[in-house]
Amino acid sequence: MKPPLLALHVFESAARHGSYTRAADELHVTHSAISQQIRALEGTLGVPLFAREGRQMLLTREGALLFKRIQPALRQLGRALTEIEEHKRAPSITVTTLQSVASRWLLPRLGKFQKLQPDVAVHIQASPDLKDLERREADIAIRYGLGDWKGCDAVKLMDEWLFPVCSPDFNKGRLPSSPKMLKRYRILSDDCMTEWNAWSKEAGIDMEEFLHGANYSDSNLMLSAAIAGQGIAIGRSALVSADVAAGRLVPVCGVIAQAPFSYYLATASQVAKSSHLQAFEQWLLKEAAAFERRDRRTLGIE
Repeated sequence: MKPPLLALHVFESAARHGSYTRAADELHVTHSAISQQIRALEGTLGVPLFAREGRQMLLTREGALLFKRIQPALRQLGRALTEIEEHKRAPSITVTTLQSVASRWLLPRLGKFQKLQPDVAVHIQASPDLKDLERREADIAIRYGLGDWKGCDAVKLMDEWLFPVCSPDFNKGRLPSSPKMLKRYRILSDDCMTEWNAWSKEAGIDMEEFLHGANYSDSNLMLSAAIAGQGIAIGRSALVSADVAAGRLVPVCGVIAQAPFSYYLATASQVAKSSHLQAFEQWLLKEAAAFERRDRRTLGIE
């Protein structure tokens, strides 16, 4: 009994999604093509693999057993084929991270790595979505969080520090000198108030009493609005250090809080790292360590 590999691949996608339609979308085929492959596989095995319950496609006992056994095998096969393809191509690294981190921290430093490794092409995917590293959507990720992503090995890149920032020309240069004075001005935030809340706790103030201004989907937009003099934003040191050094933004109020999250380098646990990926990872760690030392001195953090 030798079921065709294509049918097993189709079955794995349908079982993972619990849907023929989603499997069809992932594999870029029609719903009927998925159905035909599943029927052919069931005919070869002589057992049903799915049972329909309403709009859901549920695995039978035999289907669940097959899915459990073939999923790691297909992943291993996919990794082997990917590695063969990589050997045929010039060395490259695909990095995924938030747009704010890419544009404000990574890109200004990337030229240093390219001088060290001129033959390695570095591709950057700037997106708020978490790319699936196990499925090789990217080789390495710079993520902001707690370092506990499933299927990933995570190494802390650097901690983060929070403080309000604004344009030096905001309010004609008359800037708040204490946390309580912030209540008079519009504050800017991204989609999540996590950083503002962490900073306000350190400052001993209640954010509910503040005059909330615009809300932005990305930290880049929030900081651009602050540079344009539209309000006071919460700054993450890695994202605002260059703007502060250049005088485009200035810290206000004098209170600095450690962020609840840190930056991590994440790679897939079960995927072997190429030599150039290892070199890139070590370079990033050295760059982050040097940045943290300078940043702590600038901010007066022991």
